[in-house]
Amino acid sequence: MNLAPLLPAATFPPLAWFQLAKFPGATVCVHENFVKQSLRNRIALVNTQGPVDFTFPVHRRSAASRGVQDLLFTDAVGPEALMKVLRTNCGSAPFFDHYVPEIEAWAVQHLHPGNSWLDAALASLEWACHELGTPLPAHSLSYQSGENRDDWRPKNRWRSLNTPRYPQVFEDRLGFVPGRSILDVLFHVGPEAALLPSHHGNHDVV
Repeated sequence: MNLAPLLPAATFPPLAWFQLAKFPGATVCVHENFVKQSLRNRIALVNTQGPVDFTFPVHRRSAASRGVQDLLFTDAVGPEALMKVLRTNCGSAPFFDHYVPEIEAWAVQHLHPGNSWLDAALASLEWACHELGTPLPAHSLSYQSGENRDDWRPKNRWRSLNTPRYPQVFEDRLGFVPGRSILDVLFHVGPEAALLPSHHGNHDVV
């Protein structure tokens, strides 16, 4: 019997996040400690040289807190930086112009120093779920131990995903680069992203 997935909150995570979110009982954990160097505050993209991550700098509201609910964006955050990276690396993708106004609106609303990282992450998940026709899973109501759940919070579970293939603009020189942000998927295949096959029927991604 499959256990219900327990997913981390994240900013525009890979397609696998949303495919796991479809399973009954899936929950977004908003009561965990922040995990550095993970998909939580990174957007995985591709440039002409290969995989690249755009990272949102964050800090804790107080030294005593490590919880994601207390994470704030630092003074280095602003909507212009993200939009420049997206236009440079993704601007030639077929559906970029279709989606970029809404991404820019999200960035203008959320990407400012002192704003809540969690609010921004949840808004990004809600937007992407809407575009994929997938309901946003419920949020955790308290700390979750991960017992009797399919726990996707450890960052090592996201390192070698069995990603469905889709056309990428740099594929002729790089080959297919898996595990990219849902933005990369939507920019390249548009609404058909919702039709890409899931390899997570048993939640066991290798």
